[in-house]
Amino acid sequence: MNKDYFDKFFAKSDGVTTLEMHTRHVLKAGENLLNSISLSESERDFWHKKLVRCAVLHDLGKIHREFVERLKGQKGGTIRHELVSLIFCYSFLNLSDDELFAIGTHHKGVIDYHLSDSQCLSPNYLRSYLNDWVKSDKSIFTPEVVQCWLDLFELNVIANFNREVTTDLSKNFKKCFYAKRQVEALPDFESRKNLSLMRALLMSADHLGSARKENEIPVYRPIELIHFQPQKEGAYFDFRPFQKRMRRENSDVILHAPTGSGKTEAALNWVFANQSVNNRVFYILPNTASINAMVGRLQRVFAKETVTPLHSKTLDFFYNLISDDLQSLNMDCSDIEREARSRQSLTREIFYPVKVATLHQVLKTSLKGKGWELALFDYRNALFIIDEFHAYNALLTGMLLASVKLFKKIFNAKFLFLSATIPEFLLRLIIKEVFDGDSSKLIRPDSRDELDRVIMDRKRHQLYCRPESNLFGDLSLIKSYLKDGNTVLIVVNNVRTAQKLYEELEFSSSSKLLHGGLNKKDRNNIEKDLLSRDVNKRPKLLIATQAVEVSLDIDYDVTFIENAPIDALIQRLGRVNRNGKKKIYPLDSKRDLCFDTVPVYIFEKSIGNISFYNREVVENTWSELIKYDGCELGEDDFIKICDVVYKDGYNRDQLQDFELGYNNTIINKFEDDWIAGNWKDWIKDILEHGNQKVEVLCFNLLDEYELKISEKKFLEANSLLVQVYRSEADISPIRKFGDVMVANNLNYKQEIGYFDENDSVDTQIL
Repeated sequence: MNKDYFDKFFAKSDGVTTLEMHTRHVLKAGENLLNSISLSESERDFWHKKLVRCAVLHDLGKIHREFVERLKGQKGGTIRHELVSLIFCYSFLNLSDDELFAIGTHHKGVIDYHLSDSQCLSPNYLRSYLNDWVKSDKSIFTPEVVQCWLDLFELNVIANFNREVTTDLSKNFKKCFYAKRQVEALPDFESRKNLSLMRALLMSADHLGSARKENEIPVYRPIELIHFQPQKEGAYFDFRPFQKRMRRENSDVILHAPTGSGKTEAALNWVFANQSVNNRVFYILPNTASINAMVGRLQRVFAKETVTPLHSKTLDFFYNLISDDLQSLNMDCSDIEREARSRQSLTREIFYPVKVATLHQVLKTSLKGKGWELALFDYRNALFIIDEFHAYNALLTGMLLASVKLFKKIFNAKFLFLSATIPEFLLRLIIKEVFDGDSSKLIRPDSRDELDRVIMDRKRHQLYCRPESNLFGDLSLIKSYLKDGNTVLIVVNNVRTAQKLYEELEFSSSSKLLHGGLNKKDRNNIEKDLLSRDVNKRPKLLIATQAVEVSLDIDYDVTFIENAPIDALIQRLGRVNRNGKKKIYPLDSKRDLCFDTVPVYIFEKSIGNISFYNREVVENTWSELIKYDGCELGEDDFIKICDVVYKDGYNRDQLQDFELGYNNTIINKFEDDWIAGNWKDWIKDILEHGNQKVEVLCFNLLDEYELKISEKKFLEANSLLVQVYRSEADISPIRKFGDVMVANNLNYKQEIGYFDENDSVDTQIL
């Protein structure tokens, strides 16, 4: 048989990519992939040999007549080309079980009656269909075909060409393809782990080769101190002592340092000290706005092509990024969307060495959500930075700590916890549960050192408490500050309050709203203005909800805030006089100032409902704050208040949630219940437990949505949707655009977000 025999077979329906071409793309992707991940030389050599065999043979089944006809457009049929490839290998070649398993499952998961047919293999595939496929194209199942294919790639594999083609898989091997019986076939979890490792490598190589990214796989670039050393106008400054200390920590650590003190630079010093060849870095933040900003920051430290966001709105991130790129001017919307989807798909692969992600994306691994096996290589020797981890609820905190223990054990991963506002009880909890009681893991700026003491002694805010009052009582004062040229941040506890204040203040020339009632399109534009390097583009007045609290690098002059839990207040105050270099005197009183501080006004009463906050914590926060009324406050003051408010730790309900998360059976039995090629399809429901929001299209945006759909601007159409509580929306029974829900009672304004057209804003606040 001549090697030209295979020239007529294609891997894709594009009429260009032949089977041989695709296989070589996958081989190259596999080689570059192995050179980009954290492996020893012996490990790399071991996996390279196995991956070459799998890459060469994984798609041989595409020469089957039924697959050829399918590429030509024929509908129907049952053909699974990967299982046809398995028949070739099982019949004539001596491959290990993990290689055979990877070839047979590189497109679908193992048989699991809890998953849909589109996600996993069907029992019929391993029963009658294998025989049917052999019978329907018997001429291809010969030793000559297999040998010719191996020769084409100069691959030597131990063969048994004296055998006849067989579909009679051994009973034990067949059990590996059933989720319920895999443990029975392979009681030793290490054997099941090897199935997953081989499968993950082949899947990634196949995906990257198919996407023609085989020569674009980025490699981690070790960072140097000069890459992130503080500078201004070309002049470099020395690191603070606590930042330097991070450079000496070659293990897990917790950093408790004030907002604006340089925690990110401290974290990068830790990365510098702990980085290794081809390691991965995961920077975990609580929300997408802070993630998108951090991506740009880290791209300036690491090579740009090595850093990616990883969150639920990554597709929108890439679409907006590409749309803003001058080089995309000649691209139409479909081209931009196609490229955005391509980049998004790479975030799920073993590809980017630096990922800025939400906690949910990490928990999908420990909870065995779809794609968890790819982390088996991505998380090896990885460095995890968990920033502002205090922001998570008790359930997520429990799952986080359980996951940290798991990843330390099975991946040799290292962890850095960062926070400006962590209560003492949570510090003790982490030290006890994760670090075996080793309090040396906790690092704070050292007040005995002059440069660190500057941070701890620094006072940035003058506190003015407003007992029994709400923000409406001080609208004239807010206007006075704006009239004097100050920038003002107002932080309230719900969307309707923010909208009402926006209407009342009428400072539309340079004001913005930032809250959860905005659609993705408008929120993205607002965040761009907020974080713009051009100061003139930033709004002079920002009215926000909790969306502004975490990790946004903004700096306002004066703030007016509704009372909230102390840790939330500290984050809000971190967006005002961030660097502690402003001195602004209060307009409503005369007083002497000893430090570079600015006025902050905190109101005991919220205008709208705040049922989502723990009432006792909010009341205790106010009881402590009022003791400091009229004082200039520093970081030590806030730490003291925080510790008093949370002196009793979690309440009963929170403790129950924490223990539920910490003792999660999926995480704690991760190895015992290991099933290769299987995942949990309900992980999203676990992570979003208690979130009753849905995405809807407001009624007055129907025409704009329909126009964008007609123009095939699908992502732009999707960006018009907004998240609302299910109880707020009168959902139309008619699904005009597939699964899109239309809220008949909700309208949308670009400036303020969604609102109920049947009620006034005043009514909706109550």
